[in-house]
Amino acid sequence: MDRRACGDVPGNAKCPATSRRQGSFNWDRENGYILKWADLAKFESWRQEEECIYSIELIASSTKAQGCLWSQRQLFVCGQERSGGGTYTKKHPNWERKIETKKSGCRCQVIIKSYPHTPTILGRYLAEHDHKIGSANIAYTHLSGIAQERIKIMLIQKIDRCAIVSCQNLKKG
Repeated sequence: MDRRACGDVPGNAKCPATSRRQGSFNWDRENGYILKWADLAKFESWRQEEECIYSIELIASSTKAQGCLWSQRQLFVCGQERSGGGTYTKKHPNWERKIETKKSGCRCQVIIKSYPHTPTILGRYLAEHDHKIGSANIAYTHLSGIAQERIKIMLIQKIDRCAIVSCQNLKKG
């Protein structure tokens, strides 16, 4: 990091790399941001694994950019939480849902933060769900187009349905 950005004083509170002020890397690490990934790609891998293991979705809900001591803060919520978007109120009178709405107000969330002086991502994870997870939640989970195509091919090949639901077969990407 450029010395001019931190001033000439080592440990300067304005320097993101050494600061212990609220919101800085060091403060966050000591105050609840206990998860750590080498970079954003590693976080995405962890997130996909978490979604696969528990049959949940962690949806990006909000992003705040450029704090004084951090670059970006991003909130991911469980797919069964209302993500903050608008609501669609006009309903067709003859439509019936095969699967009821999944929005239950689940409290599960992941907050990640990136910092200007390091590629390391810190995170805080509240893994409390107010609904069943695992196979009981699959009906409420969105499948990517790639996963849908893989399922279609495996069904055509007459692969056992239990094997198809395996995370190894449906991993994203």
